[in-house]
Amino acid sequence: MANQTFPICPLCRAQLQPLGQIPVRTGGTSGGWHLLFGEWADVGEGVMPLDVYRCPQCSRLEFYDHDFSLPES
Repeated sequence: MANQTFPICPLCRAQLQPLGQIPVRTGGTSGGWHLLFGEWADVGEGVMPLDVYRCPQCSRLEFYDHDFSLPES
């Protein structure tokens, strides 16, 4: 991992710093559906791990799917 290169900030062109992976919830429902169906409302829910990077100059956050876990559109 010593030769690992990180993405470049699209605004200020600085090298982004890795912050690790965070789980992002996808699918499921919100609002009144939980009152009607309870936990069954979240049957279609999934969690996708996204890699997060921060720019040391402008503090911009960038999210990447390096392991290609997101579905194709």
